[in-house]
Amino acid sequence: MERHVCGPQGIVSCDDDCAGLLIRDMDRLLRLIGSVNLTLPLPLPYKVLYRYENMTEELKHMLSPQRAPERLLQLADSNLGSLVTEMDELLSRATKVSADGQQTAADAERSRKGAEDLELYVRNTLLAAEDKIHYWKNNHLNRYSTH
Repeated sequence: MERHVCGPQGIVSCDDDCAGLLIRDMDRLLRLIGSVNLTLPLPLPYKVLYRYENMTEELKHMLSPQRAPERLLQLADSNLGSLVTEMDELLSRATKVSADGQQTAADAERSRKGAEDLELYVRNTLLAAEDKIHYWKNNHLNRYSTH
């Protein structure tokens, strides 16, 4: 439907890219309003309400005093202090374990050396005993065989 207006220059068409667009939008809006049945109950926008509720809960959580930047910085600082203390304790324990390991290695080396010395002593003692037995047998048998 064409729209016109009477002005000082005569009849002018309103069906242009300015007033015409506005008039067409108003016609569509009038049709939409006319098509709404106001006697029936309106459906509740549950999806929109649910989304707003979720957003509200998120915001409430994000803005809670426990999530305040100052509180989080204090908590991080406290955790950092605890971490440094625990790291110092671990370093101290690792140093002690390392020293204990070195002491154990030295003790094991001394025990190994002692075992080698003991083995050598036992071998020498056995060899000496075998020599004495051999010497005794030779002297004892020679004494009885010459008589």
